[in-house]
Amino acid sequence: MRIYKIKLLVAIAAILLFYVDLDAKTGRYRLMWQDDPSTTMGIGWDQLKGNGAKLFFDVVNHGEFPTKYAFSKNPDNVIQAKGMSNHFVHLGGLRANTLYYFVIADSEGSSRVLSFKTAPSNSSERLSIIAGSDSRNHRTARVDANKMVSKLRPHCIMFGGDFTENDVDKQWQDWFDDWQHTISTDGRLYPLIVARGNHEYSNKTLMQMFDIKNKNIRYAMNLGGDLLRIYTLNSMMASGGDQRQWLQRDLAQNPHVTWKTAHYHLSTRPHCSKKSENNDQWGNWSKLFFEYGVNFVVESDAHTVKATYPIRPDNGAGSEEGFIRDDEAGTVYVGEGCWGAPLRRNDDKKSWTRASGSFNSFHWIFVDRNKIELRFVKTDGADRVEELSAKNIFSVPRGLNLWNPPTGDVIVIKKNNGSNSIDRGNNLDDNIVTRGKPEVGFEIIDFKIERRGDDVVVDWNTINETFDVQYELQRSVNNGNYSAIKTLNSKGGKSNDYRFVDRGFARKNPDTGVRYRLNQKMENGKSRMKEMPSKTPSGKKRTGTNTGKRKPPVKAASGDSIVKVDPTTKKAMIRFISARTGKVTARLFKGKTTMVKDWNIPIQKPGPQRKGLDFKNVPKGDYILVLYTDSKDVIKKMKVKI
Repeated sequence: MRIYKIKLLVAIAAILLFYVDLDAKTGRYRLMWQDDPSTTMGIGWDQLKGNGAKLFFDVVNHGEFPTKYAFSKNPDNVIQAKGMSNHFVHLGGLRANTLYYFVIADSEGSSRVLSFKTAPSNSSERLSIIAGSDSRNHRTARVDANKMVSKLRPHCIMFGGDFTENDVDKQWQDWFDDWQHTISTDGRLYPLIVARGNHEYSNKTLMQMFDIKNKNIRYAMNLGGDLLRIYTLNSMMASGGDQRQWLQRDLAQNPHVTWKTAHYHLSTRPHCSKKSENNDQWGNWSKLFFEYGVNFVVESDAHTVKATYPIRPDNGAGSEEGFIRDDEAGTVYVGEGCWGAPLRRNDDKKSWTRASGSFNSFHWIFVDRNKIELRFVKTDGADRVEELSAKNIFSVPRGLNLWNPPTGDVIVIKKNNGSNSIDRGNNLDDNIVTRGKPEVGFEIIDFKIERRGDDVVVDWNTINETFDVQYELQRSVNNGNYSAIKTLNSKGGKSNDYRFVDRGFARKNPDTGVRYRLNQKMENGKSRMKEMPSKTPSGKKRTGTNTGKRKPPVKAASGDSIVKVDPTTKKAMIRFISARTGKVTARLFKGKTTMVKDWNIPIQKPGPQRKGLDFKNVPKGDYILVLYTDSKDVIKKMKVKI
C-alpha cells in the first residue's frame, strides 16, 4: 500500500509539471524606458511557444481573461537573437503615475497577470531609483540583487552595462531568467534604463535585447516632469566628437531641469588600481558635468564601491588626478558595479573620496524638489528582507542592510531656494552642497587649439548665442603682441561650433610658442576676451614662461588691498567687483604655489560685492588671497596677515 502511494504521488507531480510547461508560452519579461516615462512603456518578452502573440492591458485587473481588457496591441518588433524570440510592444498615450495590468495571449493560451506603473509627470512627486551594473558572473549574487529590486519597488533601474560575461546566447537566457526575480509578489515589473558595457561586444546586443532605437546607445529622458533628467552615455564609443556635442547640446537646452544625473560604464577615475584612468571621459564629460550642474554620476566597471565628495575637474594646487573637492558646485560620483561581477580591491582611494569598499551592492536613490538622497544597499541575503508595500516605497524595509561608513549611511545633495547652502542633516559628517538651477545666457563654453599635421586648428563652442556678436581671433607668437588673424560673425541659436584652421603655421614655425585669443565684440560696444594657454605647434606644453599650465598668480602687485582678519573671530570681510552672477573662487596661498584654503562665493547680483570669509584653523603668517572668475581669470589679489 505504501508503494502505491509513492507511485501515485510521483504521477501527480508529473501531471503538475506537464501542466505548468503547457501554460508557459511566454517568459523572460522585461520593461524598458526610452521615451517619456509618464506616458509610454516598452514591454518585452521571449516567445517560448505558440504564435500570434498579443498584449492586452487595462487599468483594471481582469485576471487571465484577455478579452475583458480594454486595450490590446500586437508586437511592434520581433527580433530573433541570443537563442530567443524577443517580442516588443511599445505603449503610448498612457496616463501618468498610473498602474496598468497586462497579459500576453497567443495560440497556446494566456500568461499570468503582470503589471507596471507609469512615472509621475510633475515634480511634486518623489522618485525612487535603483542604479547599478556588472552582473556578469556570479548568479547567486545576481539573483540576490534582483530579489532586492522586487523588495524595494523603485520607479526604475539605471543599469550601467556588463550584463553577461561573454555576450553569448546561454548567458543572456540565464540573465533574463534571473531577471524574473525582480518581479514583486503581486506581479509588478520595473523598467530598465540601460547603458552598454565592455562585455556587450557591440551596440547591436542592447538593441536586440531591449529594442533600443538609438544605434549609438546614448539617450536622455526626464523623470517626474522637469524634476530629474537622466543621461545615458556610451563608454564603448568615443567620448568626444558626436557624443560630446550631443551631450553638450542637450545640457544647454535643458537648463530648467531641477536635477541632472548621468550613467555610463567605464569609471573616469576608478578606485581599483588594476583599472586605468579614462582621461578622454574626464576631458569630454566631466568638464561638461561641472559646467552644466550635473548633480551626481553613476559609474561602473571597476567592481568596487565608491562615493566621492562633490568634485570638479581641476589640475591646480590641491587637486588629485584632475579633480578637486568643491562642496558648493561639484558633482558627486558613485559606483563602481557590484551586481554579481567578481569583486576587486578598493585600493586606489583619492583625497576627495568620501568612502570606498568592496561588496555586492547597488545604489538606492530618492529624488524630490529639495534634495537627493543616495544610499548603498548591500544585496546579499535578500530573502531576509521584507518587501515594501506599493504605497510606502520610501521607507527602509525590515532586514535591509545599508552600508554605513564613518561618513554616514546617506549622501544628501540639497537645494535651498535655488541657492547654494550646506545641509547639516542626519547621519553625515560632510553633507553635499550643489548649485541651484543655472542661469543660462550667451556663453563661450569651450575654446581649444590642436595641431593637425602642418596646421593649427582652433575650435570654440557657444550656447544661447545672439546675432549681434562678432568674433575676432588673435594670435601671439613667443609672448609678443597679439594681432588679428580672422573675423567671424555669429550664427545665433541654441548651440554653435566654430573652427579656424591656421594653415601651415606649425610647419613654418617649429619650436615656437603661440597663444590664441578670442575677442568677443557686441554691437553695444562691449567685448570679452577668451584666451588659450601657450602651446608649441606640436601640441606639447612648453617650459618656462610659455608653460601651458596656468600657475596661480600669487605675487601681490603694487596697490593690492590688505585683508584684515579679526584676531578673535578669525573672520574677515573682503570687497571686490563681479561683472556677472555665478561663482567666484577665493584661494589662499602660502609662498608661491602652496594653496592652504579655498572658498566658493556665490554671486547673486553683478556689481560691488562685500563677502565674509572664515580663516579659522589657518596658521599665523603672511598669505596672498586670489579671487578668480569661474573661467579662472583673476579678479583681485590681496595680502593677508594672520
